[in-house]
Amino acid sequence: MEINWFTFFAQIVNFFVLIFVLQRLLYKPITQAMERREKTIGDRLLSASQQKKEAQQEVERYQEMQHNLAAQQTELLTQAKLEAEQTRQRLLKEIQESVVTERSQWQSILQRQRDAFLREVSYRTIQQLQTTVRRVLTDLAESELETQIARIFLQRLRDLTEPERAELVTTLTTSTKDSIPLTLVSTFTLPTDICEAIARVLQDYFSAVGSDKIALTCEIQSNLICGIELRGTGYKLAWSIDAYLDTITENLVTVFAEESVTV
Repeated sequence: MEINWFTFFAQIVNFFVLIFVLQRLLYKPITQAMERREKTIGDRLLSASQQKKEAQQEVERYQEMQHNLAAQQTELLTQAKLEAEQTRQRLLKEIQESVVTERSQWQSILQRQRDAFLREVSYRTIQQLQTTVRRVLTDLAESELETQIARIFLQRLRDLTEPERAELVTTLTTSTKDSIPLTLVSTFTLPTDICEAIARVLQDYFSAVGSDKIALTCEIQSNLICGIELRGTGYKLAWSIDAYLDTITENLVTVFAEESVTV
């Protein structure tokens, strides 16, 4: 079989022409279309990746906001609890201080009322006791008792210690220039012998210091219960049941006062 070289080369040329045409009109547009498609897909993938990244960042930002809000909520709740506890403690302290103050005021008022009541009771008791004793002793005061009281006073005058005598003489001597007036007060008429004896004792005391200006006067006073008082300017020497009653009264007042403090 003989080969027709013209036809062979013509077919080869046609093949290349066909390839050129296909390359020019079909393959290249398809390739370009595929490249554009790939580029579009790549751009979309890139956009999607960017959007996904942004979405992830948004999620993280949202989660961070939630975390911050939770932290702030916890902090605010803790602060609120702390402030509530501080307020509770402050109010409780104020209530306790108010209770203590009111209790102190109440106790002070109660103490004053109790002291006033005890003072009133003690005063009335002492007054009643003193009145009763005075009345009894006044009723019992007879001549023999009065004479005995006068003798007791005379003996007490004689038994004065040296300092007591010096006080008597010094006080009465310096209290006047011309004379030494003395008054002997009693609730009854003193026996003459006792009056004279008292005058002699006093005269001896003053004569011992070179003074004999004694002027003794006797007086009767009904408010002095069963007793005798020697009075001078700035000086008084007494022995009487009334003085003992005053001492008892002072002691009772002291006892009642101490009891009112310790109650």
